[in-house]
Amino acid sequence: MSDFRIMRRNMVKGQIEPENVTHPLLIEALSTIPREKFVPHQLARIAYMDANFPLGKDRFLLRPATLARLLQALDPRPSDKILYIASGTGYGPALLNEMVSHVIALDCEETWTQEAERLVNELELSSIEVVFGPLCEGWETEAPYDKILIEGCVDFVPLKLLSQLREDGQLITIKYHKGKASIAIKIDKKQGGFTEQFLFDAFVPRLKALSAQKAFVF
Repeated sequence: MSDFRIMRRNMVKGQIEPENVTHPLLIEALSTIPREKFVPHQLARIAYMDANFPLGKDRFLLRPATLARLLQALDPRPSDKILYIASGTGYGPALLNEMVSHVIALDCEETWTQEAERLVNELELSSIEVVFGPLCEGWETEAPYDKILIEGCVDFVPLKLLSQLREDGQLITIKYHKGKASIAIKIDKKQGGFTEQFLFDAFVPRLKALSAQKAFVF
């Protein structure tokens, strides 16, 4: 067994399962997708650390257990089309590849979208489409989506993103509370309106692209 396979097994046993992540396909993906390929090469040996992983440019790959909890809350289903915002080099979308029919992986850093595209091809992740553009704009070309996930902590969720959800769709993200711990939330779209539900406490760096200088706050 390779060192990285041992690291993945230890991550699942020591970090993921204790956080009550039980979705069988998600556990399988976490056990097989090579997280070490999605971080800078010189840092591959610490890719499985129990912490938010710095990618550079004020961006992070989320702590494995936090990302796993968000993906489980997304409740991925085979027929789902998912917009994955702030996808970085593509690790989160890679975990969804075997679970849903189509993942749009959006990022605003072109070097990361290029790397994500390379890894999608190398690993033969056929359900993933990598796109480049502003995070706050979403990806209207493929809308509407069954579900949207924003990887990172946001001050607000733009109405433009929520408008790209299907009726009965959900958006999962982590929301910043000034002076308080950030929290994971689910926003449901029903009858043209939106309701927000608390999921769990989380400690995640904020996304500058979705910080409070924008006017609309949900």
